[in-house]
Amino acid sequence: MSSHVLSSSVLPSTVLAHPLLRIAGDLSAIAWRQMEEWGQSLGARFDAGVVDTKTSANDLVTQADAQIESLVRGFLDQVRPDDLMVGEEGAAALDPVAFFDEEFLRTLDCYDASTGSLVPVPVEDRVPEVGLEWHVDPIDGTVNYVRGIEHFAFSVGVCRSNLAEGVTDIAVDGSGGGSTGRDEAPVTDLDAVSRPGAGSVRNVGAGQWLFGLVASPGLDSTWLAIAGAGAFKVDGRLGAQRSTEAVAARRLHGTPEGLSGRILATGFAYKGDTRAPQLAKLFDLMSDYDDIRRCGSAAIDLCMVAEGKINCYAERGLGIYDYAAGALIAEESGAYVRRGGTGGATAAADSAEELERLIATI
Repeated sequence: MSSHVLSSSVLPSTVLAHPLLRIAGDLSAIAWRQMEEWGQSLGARFDAGVVDTKTSANDLVTQADAQIESLVRGFLDQVRPDDLMVGEEGAAALDPVAFFDEEFLRTLDCYDASTGSLVPVPVEDRVPEVGLEWHVDPIDGTVNYVRGIEHFAFSVGVCRSNLAEGVTDIAVDGSGGGSTGRDEAPVTDLDAVSRPGAGSVRNVGAGQWLFGLVASPGLDSTWLAIAGAGAFKVDGRLGAQRSTEAVAARRLHGTPEGLSGRILATGFAYKGDTRAPQLAKLFDLMSDYDDIRRCGSAAIDLCMVAEGKINCYAERGLGIYDYAAGALIAEESGAYVRRGGTGGATAAADSAEELERLIATI
């Protein structure tokens, strides 16, 4: 990993004008607004009317999760109709134009006020006409979100698809896959997936990762990366008209040289039968580390690796949407990264040797 410190600057013009940033910036604006709106209700209501559970009493899903995912799906249906979206909650599409008021819609890059509609982003060399997967976690760190802990975020990662005509399900292998939760079986049907009409995608998440964005209202921060162009942190959320205005940002380079001590981040499963083996490995996992952090959001953990706030990260049992954005952000900061697919071992480390050790141990 590079020894450079965080550098203050602005987003490069090539990054700022990138079509994937324009789309993901709009998605993060939608998610950011709804997380803040729902946060007011969650502060007063912690009941089944707003909050449900997935695999255990602490594995929470809120109405906010489903609504944000629905709006994202509805947005992509109009802006990138031939792409595949894989979402954690499997929520049906909701049209953002019908949902939001005109004032908010005018802040979106992809909204055309003259027609009152979302406009598909023009195809160019950097973004193919078809064949992209959008892996979305509407709220990564839902338990934190519900309890008023700041470490929660919207996450979207984009990769090229492995297209296969006539395939009727989603094949999941060790390098990629879909999941309905950290401890649940891989997705083998289309309940949580929007798919192109001419076929479907196999080995979901196994293609080349192109773009990642993590937006956290609680931490008032946005992290993003484009393959080959670096990783960046923006204070607050991306503003409107990003394609024409300078955006202050810091280029991320991982752990600065000379920083004392070593900190590892990880996470644990919600269910005891999965958590017990994780805890049993914790002593060996922490070899050569001074302390451990567990913030409850894999996306934010990986962004902290990119920032150099922690040295390394390792966790088993993630869904692809958990690391889709954060893994690329860490990778573009100079970290060595291994993506575990659904349920496998995912890690980001400051050396190739430590990456292999973490994967072997966890």
